Amino acid sequence: MSKARDTDYYLGNLDKWQARSHQNLVNCKPEEIFEKDFVAQYKRLHSDIWMRICSVHGTLFALCQLEGFPFEHLYAPGQMEFWRLVVENFLNSAGLTLHGLVEKGKNVHSIPSFRDVVLQGPWLQPEQRDWLKETLKERDFDKRIKSIQERVRIIRNKHVAHRLIDKKSDSPRETLGTVSLRDLWQLFDATHSLFGALSFGSAYVTLLGDLIPGTVGGQPTRTCLDDVLDAVLRDSDFVNEPERREQWWESDRKRMKPDDLQLMNDLRKRIGLPEA
Repeated sequence: MSKARDTDYYLGNLDKWQARSHQNLVNCKPEEIFEKDFVAQYKRLHSDIWMRICSVHGTLFALCQLEGFPFEHLYAPGQMEFWRLVVENFLNSAGLTLHGLVEKGKNVHSIPSFRDVVLQGPWLQPEQRDWLKETLKERDFDKRIKSIQERVRIIRNKHVAHRLIDKKSDSPRETLGTVSLRDLWQLFDATHSLFGALSFGSAYVTLLGDLIPGTVGGQPTRTCLDDVLDAVLRDSDFVNEPERREQWWESDRKRMKPDDLQLMNDLRKRIGLPEA
């Protein structure tokens, strides 16, 4: 993830939140691709994966917002357990959902199994299937993404879903490998692209509700998480120090590190307070 996932990023990279297939298939409705009896099955299977893609996308987007928020300046050590749990649980949720979307197995409904069902389906025109095969080949996971996928699988199986015991030490086994938020974004982008290859009839938006990128009056539309974080800032001693310590503010200000003062002013500007 080279750039922050904000409105400007998404509006400049539509493929990151609108899943699209081959240019010759994106506007072909399933009824124009498959025999009639298969269309309902395709739509049921596709819809289930689509909603799971939306869920993990929204979760990662929220984590991106939280990652850039200066909690360490707003809370004393040990006083932000709720936010720590939010981040931990969102990371686990994103990893679990991604694992479920890309895993293979008997009776598993995932993108690989859905791909096989679609390829084996009753296509009306063989050339359309060839276009899909071409797109799937272009979007197949490379070694880097497969490495992240494997680490997510290990963490899911041996740390989140289960804790295995080392019989020699009678202690929980150490988890091998780590996965960062950047890694999860890379795996998600590859998964999102693969899902797009199997999506026919339109471009499928994968951010929902107030997360859909947009602008009003030239300003990015706000999410409910923006409102929550702004409320945290309005209640913060750090952000409100000039008013709450008005009598001592001039001397306090001289002792502040330039970076901390700049951060304070950035946060004050965000919630409509004057520069300190």
